Amino acid sequence: MPIQPRSFSLVSLGCPKNLVDSEQRVFALQQAGMEFRTDVENCELVVLNTCGFLQSARNEAREYLHALIELKKQGSIGRIDVCGCMPVFEGIETLKTEFPEVDNWLGIPAASEQSAPRHLLTEKHVAYLRIADGCSRRCAFCAIPNIRGAFRSVPEEVVIAEAQQLAESGVKELVVIAQETTFWGNDLYGGPKLASLLEKLEKIEGLRWIRLMYSYPQYFADDLIDLFAAGGKLLPYIDIPLQHANDEMLAKMNRRVTKAKTEALLEKLRRRIDNLVLRTSFIVGFPGETDAMFQELLRFAEKWKFERAGVFRFSAERGTPACKFAPKVPSKTIERRFEQLYKTCEKNSIAWANRQKGKILNVQIDGNYVDEYGRKEAQLFIGRTIADAPDIDPVVYVTGQQLSPGMFVACEILETEGCDLVGVAI
Repeated sequence: MPIQPRSFSLVSLGCPKNLVDSEQRVFALQQAGMEFRTDVENCELVVLNTCGFLQSARNEAREYLHALIELKKQGSIGRIDVCGCMPVFEGIETLKTEFPEVDNWLGIPAASEQSAPRHLLTEKHVAYLRIADGCSRRCAFCAIPNIRGAFRSVPEEVVIAEAQQLAESGVKELVVIAQETTFWGNDLYGGPKLASLLEKLEKIEGLRWIRLMYSYPQYFADDLIDLFAAGGKLLPYIDIPLQHANDEMLAKMNRRVTKAKTEALLEKLRRRIDNLVLRTSFIVGFPGETDAMFQELLRFAEKWKFERAGVFRFSAERGTPACKFAPKVPSKTIERRFEQLYKTCEKNSIAWANRQKGKILNVQIDGNYVDEYGRKEAQLFIGRTIADAPDIDPVVYVTGQQLSPGMFVACEILETEGCDLVGVAI
């Protein structure tokens, strides 16, 4: 098939915040009269929206870019545009030299564009709601402030209007995102006001679930805990990146919190919120991390039994303070610690899954199960419980009839497959 005039496709890499930028770019190109297609081949334009947060993410972007350039050489696609965090982090002029085949280099949308209309790239019943961009926290390991700038809240009326529009379009689950959601409102209203915003979102008709991501312990106030405990549309799912549990490591990371304060918050959350699911993330191998510090982190993960956790190896990113920190942890030691902590966190998640056997859980259907050959199973579906954020958490394999994306069904959990659940719609 020849290249189709006025057609375009987009590949979005990285986090949900980047996905929102991609959705806005798709909408803008559609408004310019171009036709959006999911398959990149035979498109006049392919846009690659990159992540620049970690070296591994930039390596992934380069792999995609090399593949697109090969398609261009073969005449299977026309132009290539590259946007997102990688051009900002590495510099457009540098990348132009490395990839002369790219037709257009762009950065990230300006602040004035970051609440622009968008074409959803998620399932139609789920959407990300970005309530802020940038970050002013300046954790020692993180390049995001250098890429995205200082923290900027989206005004309340803009957030509410977008959420209402999404609900009217059929969205049932809003996933609230920012670099740090609990800091929302501080720059506009004189202090963090997330609980007030979530209360207003809960009143929007049509929404069933509101899931909060990227909350930090420093600003997790009692009014926010009260809202989680109330049992409304706000799910008892708290994503709270902690990164470490040793006070010396936390100070060196510039996390602005101590282990004692973190544990006091975790104890309060466990005590106050029924059916709580805690997600966190940890970094191993940060410069100066000793075996004793790592063992303290390992005991911390075992003690609090986080239902969901991500484990990351330290990556020295150019321009961050930690890039110059010493002593460096040997790569073999980092790998060993990664494996140990990963297994502990996986054990916690599997234990939670096993406790669900025999229960009847409310499951949101995302779609039919698709096998390795791309064939849909007519009576096997993929769904998620309150414990499962899209794309990053385990799923539920649901046997049933006449189920459709966005539907909520009562599901009896019969078995587990690792961290995933297996059940039947009843």
